[in-house]
Amino acid sequence: MIKKEIIIDNLLINYYQSPEFKTDGTLVFLPGWQAKAQVFKKIFDSVDNYVAIDWPGFGESEQPASIWGLTEYADFLKKFLGKLKIINPVLVGHSFGGSVGIKYVVNGGQAKKIILIDSAGIRRKSFKKFIYFVGAKVVKIFLWLPVIRKYKQAIRKKFYKAIDSVDYVEAGEMSQIYQKIISNDLTDDLQKIKVKTVLIWGDQDKATPLADGLLMKKMIANSELFVIKDAGHFPFLEKEEEFKKIFVAQI
Repeated sequence: MIKKEIIIDNLLINYYQSPEFKTDGTLVFLPGWQAKAQVFKKIFDSVDNYVAIDWPGFGESEQPASIWGLTEYADFLKKFLGKLKIINPVLVGHSFGGSVGIKYVVNGGQAKKIILIDSAGIRRKSFKKFIYFVGAKVVKIFLWLPVIRKYKQAIRKKFYKAIDSVDYVEAGEMSQIYQKIISNDLTDDLQKIKVKTVLIWGDQDKATPLADGLLMKKMIANSELFVIKDAGHFPFLEKEEEFKKIFVAQI
């Protein structure tokens, strides 16, 4: 694994590439929200030709100066691949990285195949989420009470963890980008995907539940779903050998 840097959109971007890097058919690893490229490190030993990106705002890459959404991240990916002269890439996206990969191919980006690992992108509207939204507003007002103010961060974190939104409170300077990202539902985009798609999912995933994987399988015409039993949101870390067996057979 070789550590590299490149300038894209006036941002210093950190990435890693294989010692025997080739520009044709490269595996392009796209990590999830807040994750570094090295989250895929255990997989690198199983492949020969790859690059792995630290997204702008995470790892050792600089943060965007404006508020990016999935479209901006997909445009960034296109420029990254162009600068490295990569053709026929196989995009390997986990969680947030999967949603960027979807937006990239739907917006005309070229790829040989996409492999989506517990991918984000489906945003369900529900009464439960409405209640959580109202609750968040009430909590925000409550936290300004003088007696409570000194416990503000701890209470906020516990509340957002309770509603499975701890990523928001931990986003810091990236919070506005996070809000823009999660407001983008890709459900209607799934039917527009024309490239071969492989879905790999942990059946115990709470962040992006298996129901999302089943829906993606149903809506993406040329797709195949592999479910890893007793794995959560990170099946490539939790069930390493089982994941590798599926993954290597599909690349």
